[in-house]
Amino acid sequence: MVFPYNNLLRYDFALDVARGEISNMSHVNILGRNPDADLIASSTAVNLGRSLWDGGIAGAVNWVAPTTARTHAIVSSSANDDTDGGGTNNGARTVQVLGLDSAYALQQENVTLNGTGSVNTASTYTMIYRMLVLTAGGTGWNEGAITATAATDGTVTAKITATNNQTLSSQFMVPAGKKAYMTSYHASIEKKGLGSTSRFADIFLMSKQFGGVWRVRDTTTVDQDGSSYVPHTFNPYKVFEAKELIELRADPSEDAQDISGGYDLILVDS
Repeated sequence: MVFPYNNLLRYDFALDVARGEISNMSHVNILGRNPDADLIASSTAVNLGRSLWDGGIAGAVNWVAPTTARTHAIVSSSANDDTDGGGTNNGARTVQVLGLDSAYALQQENVTLNGTGSVNTASTYTMIYRMLVLTAGGTGWNEGAITATAATDGTVTAKITATNNQTLSSQFMVPAGKKAYMTSYHASIEKKGLGSTSRFADIFLMSKQFGGVWRVRDTTTVDQDGSSYVPHTFNPYKVFEAKELIELRADPSEDAQDISGGYDLILVDS
């Protein structure tokens, strides 16, 4: 590549990746949250925590990928998330779906909502890593929870919590023909309801190679009394292979903990 600046000391690699100025590289920033993560009982500790994603509300629901490429039904829990002829509905009207197709290549599409009536995606997805509201009525956000449910196997692949306008899901699959280089990840626990109890959560960076099993790639701990936010930088970067699944999980010391986390990836053509 050609350095864009005369003074190499001013060169910013991350900026050029974000601007799309390096032909074989792109980037993705992933953020997940579980506002109601529950303690894992010792008998099931092998699960290594709760997935950080919008669908984790109610504590014990972990993210599951569809068994194969599926069309997804997009539906809201509110009738106000709808594009009607008169334009009177105040909630979300259209959403963008971003994920991987049957060949594990990146794809996206826009879906016009029908309130509590489901609308199927035009394409099939092996996983959806993000949905976001594109247009809305008077409130400016989705008034209900918007979910994407895979046909046949019924897995909820993505969910936008009411008023968020975007999924907060820590799951990503490296597209086919690419490698992913993780520059950093972070996690935090909300300082609320401390009382006399010191609450903490073990954080696990997990990955699953295609056809393999989930394994721990890194771990840290966040604590309400001390390090309630923990960043971690990889140097050199941590490598993930094509079609490898990535997610963050948390195992809190008590039920109903509000935990967030995310990571930054550089995608490189392989």
